[in-house]
Amino acid sequence: MPRAACSATAPGSRPMGARTIVTMMKDEAPFLLHWIAHHRLIGFDRIVVFTNDCSDGSDAMLDRLAAMGEVIHHPNPVPRGGKPQPLALRRADKLAEVRESDWIITLDTDEYLNIKPGDGTLDALFATAPDADGFAITWRMMGSNGLRDWTDTPVTEAYTRGAPDLFRKGWGVKTLFRPFDDMKLGIHRPTLKGKDKSALLARSWVNGSAKPMTQAFKQDMWRSSLATLGYAHAEIAHYATQSQEAYLRRAARGNVNAKPDKYNATYYAIFDRNETDRTGLLRHAEATRARVAGYLADPQLHDLADRALHWHEAARAELRAAPDYPARMDALHDASRIPFDALDDILFTQPLAPAGKQMVARMRAQGIPDRQIARAVAQAVQRIEAQRDAADAAELRTMGVTPDHGNWG
Repeated sequence: MPRAACSATAPGSRPMGARTIVTMMKDEAPFLLHWIAHHRLIGFDRIVVFTNDCSDGSDAMLDRLAAMGEVIHHPNPVPRGGKPQPLALRRADKLAEVRESDWIITLDTDEYLNIKPGDGTLDALFATAPDADGFAITWRMMGSNGLRDWTDTPVTEAYTRGAPDLFRKGWGVKTLFRPFDDMKLGIHRPTLKGKDKSALLARSWVNGSAKPMTQAFKQDMWRSSLATLGYAHAEIAHYATQSQEAYLRRAARGNVNAKPDKYNATYYAIFDRNETDRTGLLRHAEATRARVAGYLADPQLHDLADRALHWHEAARAELRAAPDYPARMDALHDASRIPFDALDDILFTQPLAPAGKQMVARMRAQGIPDRQIARAVAQAVQRIEAQRDAADAAELRTMGVTPDHGNWG
């Protein structure tokens, strides 16, 4: 399949190859054109897409986009019991079009890179830390804006409210990095094949404020701490919830790690964050819409997209006709009304390690109320996080770096 053209090398600059996104998609027709257009617009010239088990025709759309030079599309067959995301990453690891890139990031279709300086492009981000070979960019969890029903408005325009900086549950990162020998792709950041971490520790990685990441992060972390959190220059807008109806459709589609019941009302309560205005991506709205219109000027792609959107209209009609639809929507509505300062009262077991989940199961078996268990879990996690915050801050102080957040004396 044709590749998108690589960026040219400016006279006197270091050699620059493709800037590559690796992504996985299933039934993403309502979103994929806008997502691709945005990321091509800000400077990615190679988007490598893996698809599995598509029913809506989005795989055919991606084949056409590949023929147009906008993406590289690979099937990602998943055996029974397999997980799409790890399989796709292992396949991507072996591709020259990925490994020969100058920069790589792994993103999902509900994640948009938001670059704040200058014209909002990758070049503007790289200028904030010219010697860096990695940017660990923290999520900004984006909420529903109070929308109940499906909307055809692009997500960056429909959902313009998000979490405050100190929403710790939303501090996962996505790492934009220069590839290196023996790297192993990961969904949040690359790791190394084998046990020797020295090559990782030697990387010059910075956060979204162009401040150094710690050795502890480079070794095996995938989340920011209070000391390493940085939103000044870049963040990942993560549209994990969207409207209540869109969320139900997402739950019906499944998830890339085959986690049962991931998209439940508890997840919505935690991540439907609307406390702050987050309108930075609107700067690209007009140009992104124009690029999508350019794609759809191709008659073949237009026809494929039209058929795919009709498939989704039918799927939503089927969803609305289900007997449990009103109750499920009401559950999400109730979840969305839980205030920010009450989140520690919600028992959210998905991020817990197996030992933590076993502890919760034992406490439930003893008849302890979920709210009490949730508070106990939150307190235990807070103790662990405080230790990491302090250790990261101490390391940064030895480098003469002042963290963006926290009062470390």
